[in-house]
Amino acid sequence: MLPEGLMALARFAGQTVAAAAFTDVWETARHKVARLLAWGNPKKAEVVERWLTETRQQLTAAPGANLEQVHAALARRWEDRFADLLDEDPSVEPQLRALVEEIAAQLPAGTVSAADQAVAAGRDVNISADRGGTAAGVIHGDVVLPGPTRPGPAAS
Repeated sequence: MLPEGLMALARFAGQTVAAAAFTDVWETARHKVARLLAWGNPKKAEVVERWLTETRQQLTAAPGANLEQVHAALARRWEDRFADLLDEDPSVEPQLRALVEEIAAQLPAGTVSAADQAVAAGRDVNISADRGGTAAGVIHGDVVLPGPTRPGPAAS
């Protein structure tokens, strides 16, 4: 099983591929993803190109009511493919990370995607519970908090 950091990368990559299928960056993203997954094998490149073409076709053909479910299922399928790639060759991690960050940076503003228990947001996320409820959030990655507050009189 992959370490959590690599699984998070595979998840992000799968969600990014599914999100890119709706955008103008699709053709560029499709070719770069195929090239990375094929690792110079022309036969495998054909298979990956077919998978990517099918992904876009399934998303564009999905009825509005089912679009979210189809999108989530395809994101998970790509997550699994990227997880297999990373499991087979963990040294591909920097190339995959760079590619996914490049594609994500080209997505239209406000394009976010999440699957399963993940949360994706274009800006702030507020998690709260009320009336005996429970709220939780998990952060994967670096977090930089402001410096500690100086002790002093309590603000009223």
